[in-house]
Amino acid sequence: MKSEVSLCMIVKNEEYYLAKCLNSAKDIVDEIIIVDTGSTDKTVEIAKNFGAKIYFFPWNNSFSDARNESLKHASKEWILILDADDELYPKDQENLKDLLKRQLDENAIYFFETLNYYGDIIDDNSITINLNPRLFKNNQGTHYEGEVHNQLVHSKNKYNTIYNSVKIHHYGYMNKSIQSKDKKNRTISLLKEQIKKDPNNYFAYFNLGTEYAGLNDTKTALHYYYKSYEKFDPYNGYSFLLILRIIILNYKIKDYNNTLKFINVGIKYYPKFTDLYFFKALVFKDMNMPTLQIKALEKCIELGEAPPQLKCFYGTGSFKAYYELGNAYLKLKDYDTAYNYYIEAMKSKPDFITPVYQIAYILKNSNTPLEDFKKIIGGFFDDSQKANLILTNLFYDEGYYEAALDYIKKYEQTTVITEDLVLIKAKCLLMTGAFNKCLALNDPDEKNSKHLYFSMYKVISSILTNNYNNALSILNHFKQDTLSQYDIKLFKVYSQFTNLFTKKPISNLSEDENERDYLDIILEILEILLINNKFSEFKVAVNLLNLINNKFILLGLGKLYYKYGYIEFAKKEIIRSIKEFEVYDAEGLEILMT
Repeated sequence: MKSEVSLCMIVKNEEYYLAKCLNSAKDIVDEIIIVDTGSTDKTVEIAKNFGAKIYFFPWNNSFSDARNESLKHASKEWILILDADDELYPKDQENLKDLLKRQLDENAIYFFETLNYYGDIIDDNSITINLNPRLFKNNQGTHYEGEVHNQLVHSKNKYNTIYNSVKIHHYGYMNKSIQSKDKKNRTISLLKEQIKKDPNNYFAYFNLGTEYAGLNDTKTALHYYYKSYEKFDPYNGYSFLLILRIIILNYKIKDYNNTLKFINVGIKYYPKFTDLYFFKALVFKDMNMPTLQIKALEKCIELGEAPPQLKCFYGTGSFKAYYELGNAYLKLKDYDTAYNYYIEAMKSKPDFITPVYQIAYILKNSNTPLEDFKKIIGGFFDDSQKANLILTNLFYDEGYYEAALDYIKKYEQTTVITEDLVLIKAKCLLMTGAFNKCLALNDPDEKNSKHLYFSMYKVISSILTNNYNNALSILNHFKQDTLSQYDIKLFKVYSQFTNLFTKKPISNLSEDENERDYLDIILEILEILLINNKFSEFKVAVNLLNLINNKFILLGLGKLYYKYGYIEFAKKEIIRSIKEFEVYDAEGLEILMT
């Protein structure tokens, strides 16, 4: 028999996520208790649509009071706690249903993993994990304490802690959902008031550090974290997080000494905390100490994922560790070992496809025949629309333009090609000499940010088909005062490129020796000409380099020659770069040694 459950929530202006949250829980719970603390948007209306019982509670600067108010109205045997920006995915809905069908421990608080997404998109690579109390028996005096970061307190102060496989997906830390600065400042004020009342409230110092970290005020955040650390007790529930966050912020500011110091403190008290070894590996990576980096990552694999009570980052004991091991060996040019670790990463997490790009790099540098290359890479994917899009980008990035066009064709058979993909298609047609096909492509909307770039590909296609009038017509369509700063540079380069072929006067583009945009645009034009064996046109277009005063010209030209097998030309330009500008890099020196 299923245990009956009251879902208890406190809300204020949560219209963005609330429906998603309630929709994910409505078929699991037996009643929905909503305590609203002053919403002015559609929050209450949305809650009513789900049959929620609505109660209004004047905000009194205490989250615990609001939480306890919601518990007061719960009438069912068990209480489930969710926030408005939480969601149960279908798999977790089923797991929770299964849990509620079992004989639950009445003296237990059930903890679920909360997967906190951060950044701009919902991505498995942008997750932190923490355990939160989510399910407990009603009418036993269990309640919340603490004005801001409230803690669940069991009536008997002694209870069984049970970690369950149910996962809660939380969106409140994503960039578009982060609390406004005003809300942050309000929370900070409340915490400072707590500390004023009780200067020995080290949990408040910890929470204050977290708030400032959320505002990207690293210096102030570390100040309060260190204050909390003054009375460090490894057995406090938040202590492992305190250590980890000190590590993260020190790593962020590249204070590697303090980062390693607190990693060692953490390992002393939490030897199974895999994330600590992962951050140690990142430090050694930044310090260019591959042996120590690899040793730390091997420890991650040995430990596996951290136990539930210590888990913070997803994959540090599995796919992320394997991936970083692959990267470490790739840097050492041990391609076979790197390849094997990338395979292990994808075995650990089949939907983690990032290693495929490194595998592609290895295959290309190993001179793998194209058909074998396609077979190996294609073997990691099904024949889906998404897969064809990924493979398009992958082969495009590796310079296999014919193969990229093949996958674009497959993609087009299932859906309408996106405007961004049209740009890739245009570039692929250019790089394979299909200039007339490039000219025949429909232009993207003029409001599209890539519209000018696409048009410039048509300009060069026109030049290479001797249709100079068409090139001029395309250029005349644009007005510089309507273009972005970068687009103006792009337009100017292609205008001068056209002038070279139409015998019109040319003019300088830039005198700034460190300006890179003009050089990159010119080198792209030269690459298009070089890959298509348009040597006479290349001889003309190379004069574009005389229109800029960039000290990286010769180095860039040398690398371009090398890319397409013109080794002696490459060496000549790199030697000139060293002699005339004293400009070189590791890649350039490596070319000279070939």
